[in-house]
Amino acid sequence: MWFAMLENTSGTTPNSDWIMWVLIGVIVVGFIAYIFFSGRKNKARQQEYVEQLEAIRPGHKVKTAGGICGIVVEVCDDNTVIIETGSENSGKSYVKMDKELIAQTDAKGPTQLAREAAEEKRKAEKEAKEAAKRGEAPAAPAQAPAEAPAEEAPASDEEEKK
Repeated sequence: MWFAMLENTSGTTPNSDWIMWVLIGVIVVGFIAYIFFSGRKNKARQQEYVEQLEAIRPGHKVKTAGGICGIVVEVCDDNTVIIETGSENSGKSYVKMDKELIAQTDAKGPTQLAREAAEEKRKAEKEAKEAAKRGEAPAAPAQAPAEAPAEEAPASDEEEKK
């Protein structure tokens, strides 16, 4: 079909020229749209990865690009972390490395937390609708546990002197 359209320059069918240009235009627009949307998806994925790296704190489990698994002991100011590997029996070791070398972690960034909260909300709404269809009383929504009373802040040096 392509070759027939390209070879048909004799002018026997005057409508074939504009059909060819429309077809080429659709292909070009489709290619540009594909590049645009795939770039946006990659940018969002990269932003989520950066947020996840920023959320790493001591106690989070991590796996590096080299396959080292461990627990973060300390997050340093120079964009590095100290990871504890090993066990009590085999002996523990500590590795200091760049944050960018972390491939997986259980730390959750703000975007991921918001996505999980929205998913839980949708799930609760769906369960409430299903319970209403069955004629049952909807289950009470899960509430966050009450916070422990805040401890009093230590008095400042000036108040202690008085």
